[in-house]
Amino acid sequence: MSSATHVLPAPPASTRARLRQLLMHPAFVPTCFAIGIALRLAVALLVPVEPVSDSAWYVARAKELAAGLGFQEGGHPTAYWPVGWPAILAAGVSLLGSAKAAVVVLNLAAAALIMSMVLWFGRNAAGGEAVARIALLGYALYPNHVAYAGIAATETVYTALAMAAFALLVGGRRSARLLIASGLIFGVATLIKPQTIAFPFGALVALGLVIRAYPWRSVLRAGVIVYAALLCVVLPWSFRNQSVLGEFVLVSTNGGAALLLGANDQATGDHFDYQHTPVFTSLGIPWEERVMRQVELNRRQKATAQDWIRRNTAAYFMWMPQKVLTLWLKDTDGFWSYDKSYPRSTSLVRAAQGVNQAYYALVLALALGCALAALRALLTQDDARIRLGLLFCMPVLVSLLAAVFTGQIRYHFPAMPFLFVAAAWTLTRFPATRIPEQPPSPPA
Repeated sequence: MSSATHVLPAPPASTRARLRQLLMHPAFVPTCFAIGIALRLAVALLVPVEPVSDSAWYVARAKELAAGLGFQEGGHPTAYWPVGWPAILAAGVSLLGSAKAAVVVLNLAAAALIMSMVLWFGRNAAGGEAVARIALLGYALYPNHVAYAGIAATETVYTALAMAAFALLVGGRRSARLLIASGLIFGVATLIKPQTIAFPFGALVALGLVIRAYPWRSVLRAGVIVYAALLCVVLPWSFRNQSVLGEFVLVSTNGGAALLLGANDQATGDHFDYQHTPVFTSLGIPWEERVMRQVELNRRQKATAQDWIRRNTAAYFMWMPQKVLTLWLKDTDGFWSYDKSYPRSTSLVRAAQGVNQAYYALVLALALGCALAALRALLTQDDARIRLGLLFCMPVLVSLLAAVFTGQIRYHFPAMPFLFVAAAWTLTRFPATRIPEQPPSPPA
């Protein structure tokens, strides 16, 4: 047997030229947007779902906010789940007169913004128009995110806001006005998902590492501006919580529950209905009193989780890889509502999940190649590729959060648009799919 290495030959230059011509056609980008929005609209209208679980809670709170009842549950002021998404949804209900219409319109607008951000990061972090356009097409067709179009969940709107704020931070890192805008949007995103407050810090560190012309004193200045703007959005809500709950709560009172779910004797690495287990019973607060005593409950949950971690420190850290694996192992969260709404169509839902899982696995495999290239570029200070590292700020953040709390698969939702860009970059490195590209401009 010959030991010679066989290399897949590159396609003829004419084939690559035609592929590039197709990608660079003026109609390619608007066609991708049209396909992405049309798919999402069709799913939302033709396969509607009823709000369940978290989504049902958000819709109920949004309707109450739109009716002028304030942010409350059962007559009690609440901050159990963050106010951001119910408030945005309430504005949609007030304008459109329907929660279902508001969900669809907001999700479609957010999807369009995400697709715009995929293009932006493809051009500015992956250094190529072809990469940006391939990523856009891949994301437009992504089944799991298409499935979210009619679901009253936070994920789509949150991802759009987080990506826009990150893009403003990267692109406007030398402009005080753009940094303020970035901080304000990060503030709104923090009111949707409180863990967002950590993201600007990590993003700024990444900027300092990948852009050598951006000195650390500029990183510090940007951080002060961004966090000042972020807190201008968040702190008024915190003071509201102080007023109505009797204790300073930055955003929400569910932080203790999130920590406890990943730090107890029955932990699985994933979410579980702990209210039916001794984990909740040991807190000494009846389930029916969880709203009126939410501040006390949050305090007890944190204390219980911290005590468990102190007594089981080794086990807690050993659980971390399992939590991260659970986070990335599957990609089926967008189809859960369809299981609930269409119990007689389980086989069809499973088929859609199977197609999506194969698609997801391919994206992850390709993105891994980009991650290795980004790491190599960081270690060797390769200016041509070092900006690829920016694509992994969100994947790293959600992985760290999973390690500390729980590895719920929906938590990787906001990382996926970045991974599509990373996957597209890898795809254009293969000889068979390499597309002639203008060399990227040096980092500013």
